[in-house]
Amino acid sequence: MITRTRNHPGILLLPAALFIFVFPAAARAQNLFRFFPEAQLSGFYADNFPLQTTNKMGDFAGTLAAGFYLDYISAARYASLRYDTFAELFTHQTEYDRAGEAQFAEVMDDENLSPTTKLRLIDLYYRNGPTMANMITSEQAPQFNTVAALLLLANVQASVSQTGAELSHYWGRNWSSDLGVHQETFWGNGVSSATDSTSYSQSVVTSTQYHFTSQFSLGAGYRFSDFRFTAPGRPDEQAHWPFVGVTWNPTERLYLHANAGVVISETQGTSGAQTNFGGEGQLEYNLERAHLKIDGGQRPELAAGLAGVGVSEFRWVAGSIRYDFTPRMTGTVGGGYYYESNTTGYDEQFVSWGVGLSERVNKWLTVGTRFIQVRRTETGSSAFLPSGTQSGPEAVGDYIVVGFAVSFEAFRWSWQ
Repeated sequence: MITRTRNHPGILLLPAALFIFVFPAAARAQNLFRFFPEAQLSGFYADNFPLQTTNKMGDFAGTLAAGFYLDYISAARYASLRYDTFAELFTHQTEYDRAGEAQFAEVMDDENLSPTTKLRLIDLYYRNGPTMANMITSEQAPQFNTVAALLLLANVQASVSQTGAELSHYWGRNWSSDLGVHQETFWGNGVSSATDSTSYSQSVVTSTQYHFTSQFSLGAGYRFSDFRFTAPGRPDEQAHWPFVGVTWNPTERLYLHANAGVVISETQGTSGAQTNFGGEGQLEYNLERAHLKIDGGQRPELAAGLAGVGVSEFRWVAGSIRYDFTPRMTGTVGGGYYYESNTTGYDEQFVSWGVGLSERVNKWLTVGTRFIQVRRTETGSSAFLPSGTQSGPEAVGDYIVVGFAVSFEAFRWSWQ
């Protein structure tokens, strides 16, 4: 049963875009405005494209992603606006055909307020279609957050809006501090068969670091998260996370960063608090032609999948290797493991891996192909299961994708 998602616009997207592009920073050097149309056309075959544990469906389909990207560059600012929409047409399962239902919009602004103070603003809105094909076949948008990704894997329609601001300041004498505020709003009518649900996540995080050298620093911080839900029987929750952090960048090739601490979680209507380990880490290594990236950790998060939306003990590890065979041809190998233990007593785990090859034919055309496999396993029981899905067995989907992407600079305007 396919239900339609109410279209909630990204609340702050328009004001953010006006702030960035209508009121540019004072012109102290050359200002540059650019506009890029972009599109991607892909064909794919999937042996289980809804990623269901029963009633598996395989089919050929075509996916079109189209939109634009524009940016503004000056000495004091780099700002960008991106919009994409998606269409899918299936060969046999035509009831899944969709056009224009999936939308993606993102506004970003990096401000150099002074030589020692920087501000980043970001506003993102994503409304997905009924299958995960747009996530598999589109490279137009950056990596989506776990809420959107797991909903796509669960074949649930929903919308996600994210807003955030991050301020960093260097105090001199080796000290620096960061302050960030983030808000995420999730709307979904597939998580509960009875009613629409809205979920909110608000967080504040602050940290201070001491830089012993330009390559090594230690610090400490604190993160507070507030989770609120409208779904019946889903209590609000809060999480406190004091942590220590370390960053080590011994060479231009190697980068290491890690945060670790104790997460104290409180659920409304219950007595006492739950204490768990919280941590996250990232490793990057660069060779002349290769780039390796690994990240992972465990933390409380607003996660969404077959169990609905709630605060989960979210664990993950993911890695990828990119290798440049030639200046134009690039190969990629990657995989990830994601696990969430929901407060409803319903656990999920996802395992995905893939390989790909792409070649930049010229300045505006890129062609590529890739294979992706996704595995999903659920245990437990929940009243928030989407209709048509079963708990227990493992769902496996294989996807073979071939396509091309077009993006070119259609307009530029520069001034002093």
